[in-house]
Amino acid sequence: MRWFIPLFLTVFIFMHIYTFLRFFKPAISKTHLRLLALVPFSLGFFSPFVWRYADAHASPQIAYITALLGLFWLGFLFYSFFIGLFVDLYRGLVFLSKKFLHINPLPTPSHRTALLVVLTLSLTLSAYSHYETLNLRVERFTLETDKLPKGVERIRILHTSDMHLGPVMGMDKIRLVMDVYRREKPDMVVSTGDLVDGNMRNKLHLAGALSEMRPPLGKYAVLGNHEYYRGVEQAIDFMQRAGFKLLRGEVVYLEEHNLTIVGMDDRDCRFFQKCTSTLSDTALLQKASKESFVLYLKHRPELEKQAYGLFDLMLSGHTHGGVYYPVGKLVLTKMFLADRGFHKLSHGYLYVSKGVGTGGPPMRLFSPPDVAIIDLLNKRR
Repeated sequence: MRWFIPLFLTVFIFMHIYTFLRFFKPAISKTHLRLLALVPFSLGFFSPFVWRYADAHASPQIAYITALLGLFWLGFLFYSFFIGLFVDLYRGLVFLSKKFLHINPLPTPSHRTALLVVLTLSLTLSAYSHYETLNLRVERFTLETDKLPKGVERIRILHTSDMHLGPVMGMDKIRLVMDVYRREKPDMVVSTGDLVDGNMRNKLHLAGALSEMRPPLGKYAVLGNHEYYRGVEQAIDFMQRAGFKLLRGEVVYLEEHNLTIVGMDDRDCRFFQKCTSTLSDTALLQKASKESFVLYLKHRPELEKQAYGLFDLMLSGHTHGGVYYPVGKLVLTKMFLADRGFHKLSHGYLYVSKGVGTGGPPMRLFSPPDVAIIDLLNKRR
């Protein structure tokens, strides 16, 4: 945690310098136009500091505008930087071909052509990536179990994760989830972390909207890492106002349905000295009866080997599917049990949500937002 901010700032600075010096400055010959092009880079660099301050001290409207502009710039810069790297890689291959093979089978783009390529692709991908965030998918799964008592034919669970309510994500994301809730009529709603990602003291109307979900078996939630970054106390207050029962290393048993819900706190609680439980996955899950259907809620899809077989279904989030598809498949699948989707483990099942919101720029690439409808069916019905 201590290294994240210095690392982020270092990369953030480098991306600005590289993109401007490699593509904008060489393509713009006139000094006054270069200075004009430097303006968005300067504003973009300071934007994270501005919108974080606005979120804490300014009105929600100002916080929204500054955060939205700053985050869009971050997403655009991300695309510009990586597209620029590919353009430079192409230039390098052409150079090596000319120098060592004495052939030039491919044209070398001019500075203006390179800038045009970077701008066109970055703007196009940014626009599409934002569009993708607006289209929530409903993933559906069915599990048969003999652990439900006679008379209980089905338990329907609505799983939502990573809504990231804050200066940018707000009622628009809640409406998407509420539409699914009203249509599917679940028996239970669970949230696996990062529901909150900002100053929520002026956003009680969002908690009120979430409180309208009143499933018969209740609403349960665990904390994610982002709840700690902006003040865990206000996040807890918000979640309780929204009607969620927060599980921080706790076990709840619904006797009438023979269903046990186990909730693990996010491990980042250690960095803030806010942990309420020191139990491991294994120790916590051993408190649940194996005779009941054990539902394990944990923000990050990671697990001790000893904990396999101690639950029937584990629900997680955190990964956002990588936000950008290659990140999820190439990187996060090596860091976690999975980056997305439904998986059969050696014992039990795991579902990893791609989340409803985004923790950074409101952009996704082939990792659309989702919620899950999971039906537990009684084999003995």
